[in-house]
This record gives sequence, structure tokens and C-alpha cells, in this order.
Amino acid sequence: MTSLPRSSSSSTTLAAQTLVLRIDGLRSQKGVVHLAVFASADGYPKDISRAVRSGSFEVDEALLEIELPDLPYGKYAATVHHDENMDGQLNFNAIGIPQEGIGFSSNPPIWLGAPSFEKAAFEFDANQSLVSITMKYLLK
Repeated sequence: MTSLPRSSSSSTTLAAQTLVLRIDGLRSQKGVVHLAVFASADGYPKDISRAVRSGSFEVDEALLEIELPDLPYGKYAATVHHDENMDGQLNFNAIGIPQEGIGFSSNPPIWLGAPSFEKAAFEFDANQSLVSITMKYLLK
């Protein structure tokens, strides 16, 4: 898994530069959620080696909160993938539609592929330390 901590119930006492990602809308408690946070469009959304933070988190509740401590304030975009079968990859059907849940910061519409970095971007600063991402399952 990962060494990034999950959020505690006392999230109001977090350090000034701890970003909390709240992932909701998980359709099951099976598998893991893979997370990647990017500071630019370089590598976004698929090249995890270019992410400033990444990790995998067991799904044991319908709402998952993940803390990213010591993250400098700035502009970021996050991607998440609910890997229900735990095979380490996002599975697609024969015509290229994801069979597992996906989500992006700023919750932009998902049409023909992933939204751009700019559409998923958010500003992390002293006034914005919690970002909610709603999972989307394009196939039922």
C-alpha cells in the first residue's frame, strides 16, 4: 500500500500544509483506490512517475479521506481510480469505457477521455485544504 496517512476524525487540527482529499461515491468496499496528484499538466493524468504524490488505499468505508502532509501550497490536479478487482490497472470494456470508478479533482464532466489538467486543477492554500472528489462509474 502506501505510507500516506488516512485522515483522522479531527481534521480541523491538521498542519497548515496538509491537504485532505475526500473521496466519496464509492460503490463498494472492495479493492483499493489509487491516487495521483500532479503539479502540472506534465504527465497528467497517466504518468504516475510525474505525480508529486501518489499512493494506494484500501477501501473499507463509503467515504475515504486521505491526508497529504507537507505539500507546498500551489495549483494541483488529482486523479483517483477505484481498482475493485485489485489488478493494479484501470480496466476498460471493448470500446474503451472504464469498467471501474474514476474521479478527478474539481469534479469536471467526463466525456471522451480524462479532463484536462486545467479543468481538474484546484488551488491549495490556507483557505482551501479540503478537496472533495466524487467517484464516477460510467458503466453500471
